[in-house]
Amino acid sequence: MQTPPVPDDESLRLAAIERYKLGGIGREAAFDHVTRLAADLFDVPISLVSIVGSDMQCFRGACGLDSSGTPRDVAFCAFAILDPDVTVVRDASTDPRFADNPLVVGEPYIRFYAGAPLRLGGQAVGTLCIIDSRPRRFSAAERRRLAGLAQTVVDMIELRVERFAGEDHQRALEEERQLLKLTVENVSEGVALFDNQLRLMLWNEDFISLLGYPGGSVSEGAEASDLVAYIAASGALGAGDPAVITSELMRSIRDTESRHLDLVTEDGSTLEFRRKTLADGRFIATLRDVTNERQIARLKDELVSTVSHELRTPLTAISGALGLLGAGAAGALDTKAERLVVLARKNTERLTELVNDLLDMDKLQSGRMGFRFAEEDLATLLSDAVEQHQPFAARHDVEIALTLPAEPVTAPIDRARTFQVIANLLSNACKFSPSGSTVAIALFRKKDRACIRVTDQGPGIGAEFRQRLFTRFAQEEGAHQAGHSGTGLGLAICKAIVDAHHGEISLADTSASGATFEVCLPLQRHEGGNG
Repeated sequence: MQTPPVPDDESLRLAAIERYKLGGIGREAAFDHVTRLAADLFDVPISLVSIVGSDMQCFRGACGLDSSGTPRDVAFCAFAILDPDVTVVRDASTDPRFADNPLVVGEPYIRFYAGAPLRLGGQAVGTLCIIDSRPRRFSAAERRRLAGLAQTVVDMIELRVERFAGEDHQRALEEERQLLKLTVENVSEGVALFDNQLRLMLWNEDFISLLGYPGGSVSEGAEASDLVAYIAASGALGAGDPAVITSELMRSIRDTESRHLDLVTEDGSTLEFRRKTLADGRFIATLRDVTNERQIARLKDELVSTVSHELRTPLTAISGALGLLGAGAAGALDTKAERLVVLARKNTERLTELVNDLLDMDKLQSGRMGFRFAEEDLATLLSDAVEQHQPFAARHDVEIALTLPAEPVTAPIDRARTFQVIANLLSNACKFSPSGSTVAIALFRKKDRACIRVTDQGPGIGAEFRQRLFTRFAQEEGAHQAGHSGTGLGLAICKAIVDAHHGEISLADTSASGATFEVCLPLQRHEGGNG
């Protein structure tokens, strides 16, 4: 008996067996059906779908044979995979390759064999074969029919692996879904995930209970519009026609990436609602009860406002008294006393600045700050701001370079408040710039906006601090602060003023040294604005 040689592409062939999930022992009903058809078509007792592995040939389908496979070194199919066409053995007992093969001299006493290779991606992984215990001839037409039936088996294997891939993908999706559901159920706030058709996919009980949906009324596949309509009807989204409110909110979901709003429920609770659209069109909604937080914040703001008002009058008196002392109203001061008066006056000025910032912040938050909008020439405004800051820049050994467009740029602004924003940005830029450097300020148009850009060459702003840059009392620690003091309210006030103008203030996202702030204001008056 001859041992079948190993094909040159053996490693690729075995890789194809693994890729198509054909390794191992086990028959499949679909392949059994094909072997029964082959046995009937060619009038033979045995037909097999055989996969030739590294050591064994395994029968994935069989008719007329109960065995699950045989060793490779006795397999007729191990020879057949070497042949590009159908391999035919008319009488194995007279063929020197098989005459003393145990499958010839013993059960099942093979005499006739015909095997058509199963080629996947160019590699023969096995055969569809037919076997008889009697010698027989095999015509060219029969060879074509067997090859055609083998191609059907190949097609079945291709479809089978696609089905396996689909099942694996579905299983992975289900595992991901279960993990996501477990995560959602264990977060400390209401969460809901909607698909790109705006249908509910996942949610937790907090989402249902916070919004007051009746028990059992929310199910997978629920339309986002129906869920919003229920909330609008409850009044939590404000006064007005619920249908109109629902339509506007759904339009916002479709047209914008994110949304943040407060809902006030029937029992007076305040819920913070946030929505974020994902890259694939799905969106996630979160809900948090912030009633206590808002009450605490309101009490804190009221306390700060009261204390600030109470401090302003005595601070004014103290500052005036210190000024008189420094001017010699109480007689000449010795050097030590004069130094203490100067120090006390500087600290009083700092405290007065803090009180004024707190009062401004209080007015902006409560809507009590009045704005007087008028059409103003922004180039003149910036020129005045630069001129007034030249002495401050000189004290820090910094130059201010102003760049203006050739054409005039006007916008409806409150001049005093806009000047306050520019003054804050310029003073910060000068304060944080190294000696001998230049602070650049430029005015330009960007579509329907007038934009002002202030750039310094200082240490820049750390990535972590950028997230809370415009919040109250925000001050960066470490190298970026470099010992510079402030109230931590300046940029928060700037943002509130710019927001009141329906504009934007932002920090450019750059890895270079220094910081670049940009303020963009609408060129046309926004309907319904303050003033």
